[in-house]
Amino acid sequence: MLPFRTQVKLFLDNPASIDVGVFSGVFQRWIQDNVLDELIIDVADYRHVFEGPGIVLIGHASDYFIENRDGRLGLLYTRKRQTDANLQNQLQTAFRLALTAAELLQAESAFEPRLKFRADEVEIRLLDRLQFPNQPETLELVKDDLNAVLTGLYGDKTVNLTAAYADPRYVFTVHAHAEGVTAISDLLLQPSAE
Repeated sequence: MLPFRTQVKLFLDNPASIDVGVFSGVFQRWIQDNVLDELIIDVADYRHVFEGPGIVLIGHASDYFIENRDGRLGLLYTRKRQTDANLQNQLQTAFRLALTAAELLQAESAFEPRLKFRADEVEIRLLDRLQFPNQPETLELVKDDLNAVLTGLYGDKTVNLTAAYADPRYVFTVHAHAEGVTAISDLLLQPSAE
């Protein structure tokens, strides 16, 4: 059972010092230079939406948002196509692409100070209210898949999973927190993120 869409959000460690408008130019250049290994189509600016999607890099199979939901700025990756065999594979692909984009953004000299994403905390959303309603039973349903993928990312670190919202009107969202992880590049080295 695969969700209609899967999202992974990586939070910025230094959000107060970020000029979100800079992402628009960076993403435009990524399209021109074919920086990502996928079909990317356009950039949209939604900064006028309060705690909304911000700047969006729109692709055929993926979208990359600089999102500020709940006042927490970060990179939100959306997997739009169900091309993976199962939920674990879909989550692994989503994490791999999100982490790759985060590494590229951290290397961008257009940002002063440089961007730094938190490696110890991620948010996972399954955008399919029919198959994955926002209720405690859903966390039990996907917990083994989440733990398998997160173990691949974090190794032997303890990862705590908590449901983000109790209100059933919200999309099913899980926060994952791991102690002692400091760099996105450490996660990229794990086997399941390759």
